[in-house]
Amino acid sequence: MQVSPHDIGSKIQVLARRRGHLTSLTGILLTLVLACALCLVAPGTVHAAINGNDYVGQSTVNDRGMNITEAPAIESPYGILVDEDGNVLWARGQDEHRAMASITKTMTAIVALENGDLDEVFTVSSRAASVGESSAGLVAGQQVTLRDLVSGLLVHSGNDASMAIAEGIAGGEKEFVQMMNAKAQQMGLVNTQFQNPHGLDAENHYSSAADISVIMRYAMQDPTFREIVGMKSCTLNLSGEPKELLTTNALLATWDDCIGVKTGFTNKAGQCLAAAASKNGVELYAVVLDSTDEVQRFIDAYKLLDWGFTHYRPYTLASAEQVLVDAPMSGFLDKTVKAGVLEEVTGMVFDFNGDIAIDVRLTDKPDGVAKGDTVGTITWRQGENIVASVPLVALEDKMGPSPVTSVITSLVRCVGVITGDQCVAQSTVYAQAPEVERVQSTAGQGMNAELEMDIRDYVAAYNAAVYGYGS
Repeated sequence: MQVSPHDIGSKIQVLARRRGHLTSLTGILLTLVLACALCLVAPGTVHAAINGNDYVGQSTVNDRGMNITEAPAIESPYGILVDEDGNVLWARGQDEHRAMASITKTMTAIVALENGDLDEVFTVSSRAASVGESSAGLVAGQQVTLRDLVSGLLVHSGNDASMAIAEGIAGGEKEFVQMMNAKAQQMGLVNTQFQNPHGLDAENHYSSAADISVIMRYAMQDPTFREIVGMKSCTLNLSGEPKELLTTNALLATWDDCIGVKTGFTNKAGQCLAAAASKNGVELYAVVLDSTDEVQRFIDAYKLLDWGFTHYRPYTLASAEQVLVDAPMSGFLDKTVKAGVLEEVTGMVFDFNGDIAIDVRLTDKPDGVAKGDTVGTITWRQGENIVASVPLVALEDKMGPSPVTSVITSLVRCVGVITGDQCVAQSTVYAQAPEVERVQSTAGQGMNAELEMDIRDYVAAYNAAVYGYGS
């Protein structure tokens, strides 16, 4: 049974009415039906926990001596939180081999988008139409563009769409899977192996939370992929017949900051989710595998992302034209040039990593400089992590020494070799690192009650419409 946005929208509205008053018999009956569905997705009694071996940045919770309210309380046994550059903010069992269910389809989409024409029309085979489980509703013989197949694959998690893509791009499933594994190897994924394009359980079909985060960040660089996984619904053209499909991603459907990416479930993999969110110019990626139930995967991902946005924030490190250093000019005995940056410098700071240190490296400029010339580099670090590193440039014009000055400078320095005098101006660093203040917050410990209810409503209504739970 397929679901349309109109159908599920109606069901969610019905669920929402229980917060107010139901006056019609129809409304009451529908609420009872969907309440049964809600019971099927209610979380278990297991309490989210902080594991002392969880990584926060590059150190474990135990090594940092963190208390239970500082690290995210996550039920999923495997997961990771990274920024868009791959910097790890939190991790648990991130390199363990795990079945990843329909998260597989992100690699299917990558291979399809990099090797196919979105406007090319493929014919759905009987094999593709009969894969089973999660379906985009394809029928053998239908003519469908690659764009629509990728939409059905990513938005509604269609196994039939994945097989139609494999056959259309590579001529068969086996050949397409070879392309998937070749791409994984090219991306440097050492804990990933594919056996099919859809993610149904199979021996030696696995990935890891860390590898999945790499796949997600890579895929989200493709504008088409990014657009499709950000859609709450899509309409496919199946041989001239429109087919409306809704996203499986309840977090995307209910939380404005969420921008994708992909859900997954099989008996072996459990409930899985890779989610991306963007807030105040910061983009983060969370992966949770084998979560305790269908709703909890969304809650866990939200808690990770919310915690990340709270503790990983942009800091202003230097302002444009701000004098950061007086850099010595070696052509003189006592002259310096004012140096800084021409544009504001900002960097992402993880407030669990401590204070910021500044490192200045200067380049010898004996013959004078013009404003804008590079005179060195300035680097801001948190421990071993580089927050930002940019060129230092001259903020003023300074002419080089005259021939007479050069002769005098050389003579004085010859004497200085004997006396031990360096006979050159000393650099002065004015740059000051911003103070890093750890935010005291309950982020990562729970979820906004209204958002959690919206997620539960969405999951219940989706399951009722698609699978008939409670109907």
